[in-house]
Amino acid sequence: MTTTEQKIEELLAPAVTELGYSIIRLKIFKIGKDTTLQIMLEHTDGTPVDLEDCEKVSREVSVLLDVSDPIKGQYNLEVSSAGLDRPLVKVSDYKRFIGKSVVIKTYVSKLGCKVFDGILDYADEDIVRLSLKNPLSSGNFSVELAYTEISNARLNDVL
Repeated sequence: MTTTEQKIEELLAPAVTELGYSIIRLKIFKIGKDTTLQIMLEHTDGTPVDLEDCEKVSREVSVLLDVSDPIKGQYNLEVSSAGLDRPLVKVSDYKRFIGKSVVIKTYVSKLGCKVFDGILDYADEDIVRLSLKNPLSSGNFSVELAYTEISNARLNDVL
């Protein structure tokens, strides 16, 4: 079964790709009574996304959303760049950023820790492995995490 977010991403991805971007994350959330559809994107060629890019994508996807009306009621559309602390969402993201500095948070404590800061060494369809910047209380300098354990992951580009 697909979620509303997955259906919307399937609807928008071809048009966004045609414009030269890819969707990093699509998320629907509520703050109070306000609903927001957030689309985070990047250029397919890796160049930085600027305000004009966000406006261009926003105009294009607004038309598609108006026609298909996948979200009932009013909502705000927010289109943004992934930025320096780009989230890692898909397995392909983890594979793409092997060798990069990342911060990963887990749902529950693993080896006495819920936040792991290190270099992404390995990623396959089931797990990721990090070389940690600091040893855990257990003395481990690396950790393997299943995707199901990860609540949040992002690049940690230190300038």
